[in-house]
Amino acid sequence: MNISFAPLREIFYSIRYNRMRSILSGFGISWGVLILVVLLGTGQGFQEAVMSLFSVFAQKSIYVYGGVTSKSYNNIKEGKEIRFDDTYLNRLQKRYSEIVALSPEMSTSVLVRNNTKSGVFNTFGVNADYMQIKILQVYDKGRLFTFGDVSQSRPVAIIGEQVATTLFGKEDALEKHIAIGGALFRVIGVIKNENLFSASEIGSIYIPYTSYQQLITKENDFRSFCLYLSSNSNSKVFEEDLKSHLAHHYQFSSDDKQAVYIANFETQTSAFEGLFRGIRLFIWGVGICFLISGIVGVCNIMFVVVKERTNEIGIRLAVGALPHSIIQLVLLESIIITTVAGIIGLLLGNGMLMLIDELLSMAKTNLFVWRTSLHIGVAVAALIILIIAGIIAGAFPAIKASTIEPVDAIRYENRG
Repeated sequence: MNISFAPLREIFYSIRYNRMRSILSGFGISWGVLILVVLLGTGQGFQEAVMSLFSVFAQKSIYVYGGVTSKSYNNIKEGKEIRFDDTYLNRLQKRYSEIVALSPEMSTSVLVRNNTKSGVFNTFGVNADYMQIKILQVYDKGRLFTFGDVSQSRPVAIIGEQVATTLFGKEDALEKHIAIGGALFRVIGVIKNENLFSASEIGSIYIPYTSYQQLITKENDFRSFCLYLSSNSNSKVFEEDLKSHLAHHYQFSSDDKQAVYIANFETQTSAFEGLFRGIRLFIWGVGICFLISGIVGVCNIMFVVVKERTNEIGIRLAVGALPHSIIQLVLLESIIITTVAGIIGLLLGNGMLMLIDELLSMAKTNLFVWRTSLHIGVAVAALIILIIAGIIAGAFPAIKASTIEPVDAIRYENRG
C-alpha cells in the first residue's frame, strides 16, 4: 500500500511560506486553550481545597441544635426551649442502628489561667465519640479522650495552639495544668492546625462533658449534640425521621423551623459539588467562546488561502483532480494549524499552572487554593475539541474551493 505524503509536504510548505499569517491565525486558538487550561486547573484546585475542608467532619455527620418553639402545639404555648440530655441520646442510640458515634456538645466562653497568664477561650464539653465526628488531630505525644476519661469525669483537656501559646509561651503544654472555671485540668493534647476549619480551633478547649457538667456548668442538659452514620445509610432519610422523632418526643410542631436546627454535612457537601459542576460548565463555556474567536480567525485565513490559490485549484481540477482531494487539502491545513496551535496552548497553560503552583507553595498563609489540578481527561477533551475546531474552520473554505469551476478559476487573476 503506497502512502502519499505529497499533500502534507505541500501543506507544510504553504505554512512555512506564509509563516506570519499561520502564526497569527493560530494565536487565537493558542490563547483560547491557554485560558481554558488555566481556568480549569485553578478551578479544580479550588474545588479540591474547599472539599478537603469538609474532611474535618465525617462525611455523614449531623449536628442538631435546640432552639425555642415559635408555634403552639397540643395546648403547649410557643416559647418552649428545646434541650437534650443523656437519657434522650441513649434512646436515639437504641432506636437508630445506623448511628456509629454520638456525642453531646456543650460550650461556653470561660476564663482560663496558668499561673500569671490567662485568657478567655471557648470551652467545649464532649465525649470520646466526638473526635470521630469532628475529625480533629493532636500533635505527637498527645492523645484524644478515652471512654474512661468521660465515664470517670477526669479533669483532662485538649487545647488549641493559641491557647497553648497564650498560657505557656514556647514551653510544651503537654502534661501541664490549667485552671478552667476554678478547677484544674491536665493538658493531654494540642490540636493540629492543618486547614481552615481546624485553624478555627486554635482558641478552643475540649474537656469531657461529664467534667464540664460537674465543674463548669452544674447542668445536666445541653443545647446541641452531633452524630455520624454508617456509610451505607441515607443521611437525608435519617434527617427527616430524626426531625419527626424530635417533634414527637419534645412535643412541638414538625414544621416549626425555630424549634430545632439540623445541619447535615453530606447534604451541604452535595450542594457544593453541584455548585462546582455549574462553575466547570461556566469555565468550559468561557473557554469555548475564546476558541470560537480563534476558529473564526482560522476560517478567515483559509478563505484567503483559497482565494490566493484559485488559479492553482482550477488547474488541478482541469487536469483531473477530484473535488474531495481539494477539500482534503484545505481541511488538512486547517486541522494542522489548529492542532499545533492548540498543543502549544496546552503546553503554555500547563507551564502557567506550574508557575502558579510554585507561587502557592511560597505563600505562607492559608489559601483557598493550595495547588492547581488538571486532569488528563481535560487535556484529551481539549485536543478533541481542537480537531473538531480545525474541521469546522476549514469546512466552508474547503467546500468553496471544491466548487470552483476550472475554466473560471484558470481565468481568475488574483489582484489581492
